[in-house]
Amino acid sequence: MEQILLESLLRHMEVICDSQHGFTKGKSCQTNLVTCYDGVTVLVASEEWRSSGPVLFNIFASNVDSGIECTLSKFTDDTKLFRMVDISEGNGCIQRDLDRLERWARRNLMKFNKAKGKVLHLDCCNPKHKYRLGGEWIESTSSMKTG
Repeated sequence: MEQILLESLLRHMEVICDSQHGFTKGKSCQTNLVTCYDGVTVLVASEEWRSSGPVLFNIFASNVDSGIECTLSKFTDDTKLFRMVDISEGNGCIQRDLDRLERWARRNLMKFNKAKGKVLHLDCCNPKHKYRLGGEWIESTSSMKTG
């Protein structure tokens, strides 16, 4: 009689308490973890989490400025590095900072979009020094659109 009562109670528990994974037939620690992972994945992909994405990105990228000698200006995911260049030291300073940015990106498993990278030269007498980000040369230009 006890076995019949136990089986009847367990069938009702399966219907009533789908979230219970311990002490339940066919449910275990692994099924609990998979259910939790699936739920979190759905939340992360939902609108609720997308709105926090920019804040999380800002927190993640907050230390990109560390050790930078030039001026760094960030707007959303756009990064600008600039400095007044005196030929003797300025070119080296900019290249060192570009190298620092590249190392930061590698450490943080990120990449700069090098295809969109440009060096803007503002002085007509500027020798238009060439810079590189990682192993790739950055395109030089004398004018640039914003936006």
